Amino acid sequence: MKTLLHAIKIKTDPERVWHALTDIAEMAAWHEGTVQGAIAVGKSLILNPKDDLRFVWETEQLVSPSLIAQICTEGPGHSVGKRLRFILSPLSDGRTLVELADGQWEDNDPHLPLCNTYWGAVLYRLKVYIEQH
Repeated sequence: MKTLLHAIKIKTDPERVWHALTDIAEMAAWHEGTVQGAIAVGKSLILNPKDDLRFVWETEQLVSPSLIAQICTEGPGHSVGKRLRFILSPLSDGRTLVELADGQWEDNDPHLPLCNTYWGAVLYRLKVYIEQH
């Protein structure tokens, strides 16, 4: 099994990044496609990056402003059961390190390279949005 790992540094404090990741209205401003639902423990976040693509992530754990842990409960291919974690850490220069882990990938899953690219793009859009607003 593999875990996809991504990280980016954003010029702001962890609280600002936390808000952009947990407020649905704000998330809709930077995330690709449509965003619905809620980011709260036991609640579901519904992401439709494209018209024919739907993912549902249930939030398992929130530790403000440092950790978001979710599990995929609906999605294409082998998406269901994958676990997603965002870890936010303050840096000494005032930036925030955002780490993303997406786990439980089979080595030969044909969607692994596509999802890996997608998560990198997600973090980049988050960074651009926060640093421009």
